[in-house]
Amino acid sequence: MAKTAAGDAAMNTRPVEKSIGPRDPSEFASLTRMDLHCHSRASDGPAIAALGLIGCPECYSEPEQVYDQARARGMDMVTITDHDTIAGALELHERGFEHFIIGQEVTVYFPEDRCKLHVLVWGLTPELHDEMGRLGLRQDVYAFAAWLFQHNLPHSFAHPLYVQNGKLTRWHVERASLLFKSFETLNGAHSGTMRSSIERFIKTLTPSKVHRMVNEHRLEPIWPRIWEKGRTGGSDDHGLMNVGRTWTTLPGRTTDPRAFLKRVMAGDSEPGGVGGHSALLAHQFTTVGAHFVGRKLESKGSPITREVTRRLVGFAGVDVRKPTKAALAADLMRKKVGSKIAKGKAKRSLPLVKAMAGEIGPLLDRHEAVRERLGADPARVGAPVAEHEAMAAFIEDLISTATRALGSGTKGAFAGRDRAAAIEHVMSHLVVQSAQLPYLVSLFYQNKERVFLERFDWETSLEDGGPSAMDRPMRVAQFTDTLGDINGVSRFIRNVAEQAHAQDRALHVFTSTNFEVPDLPNVHNFDPVLSGKMPKYEQLEAVLPPMLAMLRAVDEFRPDVIHVSTPGPVGIVGAIAARMLRVPVLGVYHTDFPAYIDHLFEDQAMTYACERVMRSFYKPFKAIFTRSDDYASSLRNLGIADDRIVRLQPGCDIQQFHPRFEDQSIWSKLDAEGGIAKARTAGSPVRAIYVGRVSVEKNLPMLAGAWKRVAKQLGERGVHAELVVVGDGPYRARMQQELKGLDVRFLGFRHGDELSTIYASSDLFIFPSLTDTLGQVVMEAQSSGLPVIVSDQGGPKEVVEDGLTGHVLPASDPNAWVETIGGLLADRGRLASMGRAAHDSMQGMSIRNSFEHFWQVHKRAWHKHLASRGIGTAERGWPERVESDPEPSRRHDVQHVSEPTRERGRFDQETGATA
Repeated sequence: MAKTAAGDAAMNTRPVEKSIGPRDPSEFASLTRMDLHCHSRASDGPAIAALGLIGCPECYSEPEQVYDQARARGMDMVTITDHDTIAGALELHERGFEHFIIGQEVTVYFPEDRCKLHVLVWGLTPELHDEMGRLGLRQDVYAFAAWLFQHNLPHSFAHPLYVQNGKLTRWHVERASLLFKSFETLNGAHSGTMRSSIERFIKTLTPSKVHRMVNEHRLEPIWPRIWEKGRTGGSDDHGLMNVGRTWTTLPGRTTDPRAFLKRVMAGDSEPGGVGGHSALLAHQFTTVGAHFVGRKLESKGSPITREVTRRLVGFAGVDVRKPTKAALAADLMRKKVGSKIAKGKAKRSLPLVKAMAGEIGPLLDRHEAVRERLGADPARVGAPVAEHEAMAAFIEDLISTATRALGSGTKGAFAGRDRAAAIEHVMSHLVVQSAQLPYLVSLFYQNKERVFLERFDWETSLEDGGPSAMDRPMRVAQFTDTLGDINGVSRFIRNVAEQAHAQDRALHVFTSTNFEVPDLPNVHNFDPVLSGKMPKYEQLEAVLPPMLAMLRAVDEFRPDVIHVSTPGPVGIVGAIAARMLRVPVLGVYHTDFPAYIDHLFEDQAMTYACERVMRSFYKPFKAIFTRSDDYASSLRNLGIADDRIVRLQPGCDIQQFHPRFEDQSIWSKLDAEGGIAKARTAGSPVRAIYVGRVSVEKNLPMLAGAWKRVAKQLGERGVHAELVVVGDGPYRARMQQELKGLDVRFLGFRHGDELSTIYASSDLFIFPSLTDTLGQVVMEAQSSGLPVIVSDQGGPKEVVEDGLTGHVLPASDPNAWVETIGGLLADRGRLASMGRAAHDSMQGMSIRNSFEHFWQVHKRAWHKHLASRGIGTAERGWPERVESDPEPSRRHDVQHVSEPTRERGRFDQETGATA
């Protein structure tokens, strides 16, 4: 798949805002629409409790602006539903705005456990609002519901599956369905995934189901025909962005809000418009924050500070008074003069300002939708942040652009040990990264109900017989730092992606690299924010991936399991994604990093530090694959329990690596490229081959020393032998120097059919590595018909039948390597017979079988995760913290409020009334 820029859509599954219902304005001509859930500045409580400490309210929208935006977006009637107040709505009512009705979002509690609910109520008056408070109805949902019935007030249970204070369960939702006549099934600020769950539940509300709930809960329904629910939709807008983008619709035309709401309560309504998503919620947070900052700084700070603030908050549609040109010029002069007096020179600009000086124009040019909105009237069409997907893409691009622009300066500051400059650069990076905080918060926030929703759906499936999470195909997201480079790990991941695509399994691979990656629809490559060469591995790259872009993409894919293939930067993003999505994370221990560190640096402290990092990284994993039994002990040393260690069935592409690829002419073609240490000796040589990273930890210094002796002994016996090294790495130059004068080819990286041909056209495979967990190349060589020689340390020995398909030799005995390599290369008949045995041994180790094992382990982990959440178990059960209910007659009594005007008694399944 082609590289994907961080700001672009990375996946076919990444939707823009999806609208439900007609999109062509002419289709609304015979309908009446109303956004039944909007907020104004009268909702002055904090959106998040922590914001209350700094006095930041949840909304700054002027009531008149809410009205104007609703009408501009085609709403036939308007309401304002502020939290526990009608102050904002009352302003419009008293000024006589047409087609307007007072609403309120009322906070109420279940008295048993203080579970919090929000209920939208319309048609309130100041007297009714005061009565609600005087009677303390918000503290008792049963008393409140009876009061609604007494006054025949239209209402809707808002975002009914939103877990507000951690206490909501199905027990509460079922009770609410007996108390309230209408449910909000589409909320423009909360995840659109809630809609299908709550509407599915509503469809199960038949008379017989209601009868069962009445008996089970010992609670009478309040409204007649309670199973016929009204269904509403509203934007739940707090930032003057989405008013009128989510609505409730009725067939026919009316301009009377009361008549409209009467039909809603009768069940004639249909929600429509845009469902909530993480970018939208992030922009709600951003807009409120921008208003807060803009108002705080509008009358404070210097003119330059106010001007910078004005431009930044302008993206959120915040109108801050612009300083005069004279004030800006005077402030600039004052700063320059003061700086010269203090330091004898002008103060240098912040690194971020300098770095982005020439970037803002081109950045806005790349995001035309955002640039055009900067000059629009936010009260009518919305601020730039109201173009949610476009703005999210702009922020992703902004973060990547700014980070790259700061990169060289940051490196120079630290290299030059300029403490002041280093601090300034660190602060600049923190400012840049803070731009993604609203998105990260919203991604976690939007997914906090995931476990609850899956359990809710499963419980519904027990009643309607429909599918649940247990019945649908599993989705897996695989994160890897290596995919484009040439190594066994990369080839295994490629094979997994290919198998998933061929078998139509929902596995998507996420990576970030400048290398070319497989052109598959389930492989998603994101442009690195920063990249450079890996220390001691100049052929490999170290990258900083675009975390926000990757998290947004995986959020749209909504996997059931996260698989982390590598413990690098991309793997860390995968681990964060697993926490964000509340799904299990699995991984493969492909590389024994502590052993690598020990071989490369011979530093016990560094090795210990690496072990601690690995232990911390793998601690949350539900299962960790090891590609050999030998490395299970390495995982145990990291503190991984045996029940979390899974031996992955080994496999390789036995069709791609096959003796049929043999073509001896490949060597003459390679001769034309060069790469041979000296001129060819006449005749066809016998060839030993190594494939892999050319580095010290692969034990190649031992091989170089052994080959010198092998070449000398075989030369004395008249055997022409050649060593072929495929791959690259930090030891290559040194190895070439040590083997100078011998017949040795260094071919660099090779792949595809060419690599298959090189394998099949060789005679012996040598792999002396001491640190590999399996050695994918060992299986590829055997599948290609080569006998193999491996060390007795690490995992490769487990796929070799010693004496039949190759030899397993002591790593500490160079003489054994010289004797065995020389003996085999001098005996072509033995090479051929062992090669045939090697090929035959691999026929049961196909990548298809390995992938199936890989898939089933993930599926078991997913189902185990669901079972731990009560999904798939036989018993539903209610939470233990809910106390036994009082007598049902208590349920509808309201102190100082008369009983509903109907008799009580046995519930009638036909009418929904009580006799």
